[in-house]
Amino acid sequence: MRLRQNNPRTRVCVCVATVILSLGGAGHLSGQMVGTSPPAPAKTKIEGVATWYSVPAKSKTKQRAGKDELTAAHNRLPFGTLVRVTHVANGKNVVVRITDRGLYKRGVVIDLCKEAAEKLDMLREGSTRVRLEVLPDDKAPKDPTQPSHHWWWW
Repeated sequence: MRLRQNNPRTRVCVCVATVILSLGGAGHLSGQMVGTSPPAPAKTKIEGVATWYSVPAKSKTKQRAGKDELTAAHNRLPFGTLVRVTHVANGKNVVVRITDRGLYKRGVVIDLCKEAAEKLDMLREGSTRVRLEVLPDDKAPKDPTQPSHHWWWW
């Protein structure tokens, strides 16, 4: 089918399509339509074996944490992550901050400082079955779609 050359509608449609494509609007709009569902929440509960170790008071591990804060070592969680550790057998729990690496024993998911192990009543056992729950970061913005800062223009 041959279009008439002087058809005003055809010219307008061709001009609008050219402008949209040259500005990249079509690619941007189609990108917004794909994957509109929110991402699935990350798994935050882990079960496994916990061990404990004595952390020297002047070590880098203790310096990364706040004063009198309980610390732990984990190979994958980022430094500064807060984790609630629950002793499966007796139900006691404690909140620790990840400040170290270096778990080399197979099956061990976390290595607690001695003070945290005392609160869980696991000093005699040496290792025990625990459940880890990663706690939300209080410094992160509440709504990830909203900026964490406010702009004031006056």
